[in-house]
Amino acid sequence: MAKEKRTSIKDLASSLGVSPALISIVLNGKAKQYRISDEMVKRVKAAAKEMNYYPNVVAQNLRGGKSQLIGVIVTDISNPFYSTISRRIEDRANELNYNVLFSSSDENLENTERLIKVLLNKGVDGLIVVPCDGSRNAIAELIADDVPLVLLDRNFPDLDVKYSCLDNFKATRLATRHLIDQGYENISVISYETQMNHIMERVAGYEVTMREAGLEKSININRINLSNPRSEMREVLGHLFQGNTEAILCLTNMLSINGIYCLKEMNKKIPDDIAFVGFNRSDVFNLLDSPVTYIKQPIEKIANEAVNRVVDLISGSSYAADDVIIVDPELVIQSSTPKKNVLTHT
Repeated sequence: MAKEKRTSIKDLASSLGVSPALISIVLNGKAKQYRISDEMVKRVKAAAKEMNYYPNVVAQNLRGGKSQLIGVIVTDISNPFYSTISRRIEDRANELNYNVLFSSSDENLENTERLIKVLLNKGVDGLIVVPCDGSRNAIAELIADDVPLVLLDRNFPDLDVKYSCLDNFKATRLATRHLIDQGYENISVISYETQMNHIMERVAGYEVTMREAGLEKSININRINLSNPRSEMREVLGHLFQGNTEAILCLTNMLSINGIYCLKEMNKKIPDDIAFVGFNRSDVFNLLDSPVTYIKQPIEKIANEAVNRVVDLISGSSYAADDVIIVDPELVIQSSTPKKNVLTHT
């Protein structure tokens, strides 16, 4: 799909049959100073709104000096993973004399596009973005406009953009291999319904490891809609308990949290009724008698490197040696995944 051209001052001037200088005067709030009529001001503002014009504030800042602001868009700042990583982003940005403006997209494309415009209009020098489903074109437009940009946690492999994220394929390979080594064969994955690359890589890591172990017939991937995770989690878990699933691997921290809540509602115990691997550490894990085995992301490194790279793009400095950073996961093994033959089923 061709990139939609940004509306320019020249486009507005052409549509109204006036000079670009007049448009610039009106949009910069200097109409009275230059004795431009109220009627013309109304016409200019109406055309700007109709043609979806917004100023290229990044370009303005490059001409007139930096704002020392970084805009950050995460999916949900209340998500424990993103709140923790946002805190570290702020700390690292402050170390480099930058301030941060945070916002949440709620995994919504329209919100993402709106927030990008809002942050650019606030004069941020660069952006750190957790992209959502369908946002590839919006990210590609930022790249084409030379906006200093780093993707966080997720990326688009076909775009030439800096990013900082986990080795997602390796993460689920570690978790799946551990469960197999513990004697489990019927291992089910709970994922989101999405085409985002990080989830697809996590699913692929599970599938490859199961096939390598000769367990391709036991591959079982359950996908939950982002908009209704709790009720769909209950339904998925109900089906899994009706089948022969011995162990569950949740592919995000919010899926892990929802899974634990639903298991408690169902009066199912971990690991007595089912073995369980989560993604990232959460306080909800304290609800359980058995500490949860989980995939740990090096949050500090992911956050630090994202900030280093966006500052590198903004200032032309050399905080970041590499274009992208892919960090290794760690599997924290606890008592939710015991050897299969030592489980005591009720």
